[in-house]
Amino acid sequence: MSSPTRRSVLKKAGAASVIATTGLAGCSGGGGDSGGDSGGDGGDGDSGSGGTTSQDTGPSSLHVGVFNPQTGPFAPWGSSLKTGAELAATDLENEFDIDIEISTYDTEVNPSAALERMKRAVTSDGIDFAQGALSSAVCTKIGTWASDNGVSYIADGASDTLTGENCLPHMFSTYSSNTMLARSIGSRMADIADNWYLLYSDYIWGQNAQEIYINEIEANGGTVVESEATPFPNDDYTSFLNNIQNSEADGIGLVLPALDKRLAMKQLRNKGMHENFRLMGHQAEDIAFWGLNQESAAMMDIASVGWTNSLESAQDFSQRVADEGETDPFVRHANAYIAMDQQVRAALRAGSTDAEAIRGELEGHTVESQNSLDIMPGELEWRACDHQLVHPTWAVSGRAMEDMQDDPYKAWFQIEATAAGGDVMRSCEETGCSL
Repeated sequence: MSSPTRRSVLKKAGAASVIATTGLAGCSGGGGDSGGDSGGDGGDGDSGSGGTTSQDTGPSSLHVGVFNPQTGPFAPWGSSLKTGAELAATDLENEFDIDIEISTYDTEVNPSAALERMKRAVTSDGIDFAQGALSSAVCTKIGTWASDNGVSYIADGASDTLTGENCLPHMFSTYSSNTMLARSIGSRMADIADNWYLLYSDYIWGQNAQEIYINEIEANGGTVVESEATPFPNDDYTSFLNNIQNSEADGIGLVLPALDKRLAMKQLRNKGMHENFRLMGHQAEDIAFWGLNQESAAMMDIASVGWTNSLESAQDFSQRVADEGETDPFVRHANAYIAMDQQVRAALRAGSTDAEAIRGELEGHTVESQNSLDIMPGELEWRACDHQLVHPTWAVSGRAMEDMQDDPYKAWFQIEATAAGGDVMRSCEETGCSL
């Protein structure tokens, strides 16, 4: 194409500059015929392959930046964002005869460090668009810069703030929001225990989630006797667990991420507290329990998750993840796959990697890609008002230890209920987003 690409414009301007979105339009990949024999619009098709495309005017190659924590408190989670993206890229390359290059960037779970890498990824490495990051604080930091500079980005954080009043025109979100997760189990929490004590990590994700849980538990007739902030990351929960033991609570809600949830579970088990309290885990990702033992997972009475490897339609995908040998399949693999699948398809439909063009293809788009729907069964739509992917959430509990599966991959949780995304999401008016 004769017009400059976003990467060349940004490189000339420099990473520190804030560049108006309207000045960054362009196509990547140089256009041209890819040599493929497909013909269509590059969109989500109804067949198993998801449709076909003509790339006479669209990108024949794409460069995607995957932001994942390779160091820091979420480091064990990092490889899943890369593996999920790579599996999707393989399927897309086979389907559309395009080349997809993936570059990974360590966020360190540090917003400032992640921002510097986002700038480098765009201005020096020439990525066309980005995905990942995991931490909501990191997602906000790099998503703001990306949106200000005309770079499309799909975040993998859960805080409602990502799709709230500070929502961004070129940032989309795959992960179930805190509201979606809390509403999927709020009534069940009130049923299994009358009085709850919440422990939450004292940063944007935990602060946001605990407020929602208080509202949900009380709206369903339960009581929150205390909601206590804990440092993040934290290395000892003893004092907090002592506070719970001295309270009138009969339920413990763990609004803690990653390794923090793992540590809290270990310490409360060692104190024998699981015998006297009902336990809830918010956003209880399987990997946090795999680092302990089956007994810890069996202790979990109710948990909210954005995906589970117990889904029948996702067994082929789960096996592919297991074959990679890095970690067993859990929600971050699924989200990374869907983000890559959907953003690439949007670029092919648009014939451009320009952020505004991708936005036009994603906003209000109903997912038809069978690959994504097998992984995340249900009705999936990119909601136009706030860019949240509408999808189901699940209430799960720990299986009895004799029913837990370890081979070919660990499946320690069972599905208690499925909530359609539209039933548990905030209304557009509630979000405060004005996209």
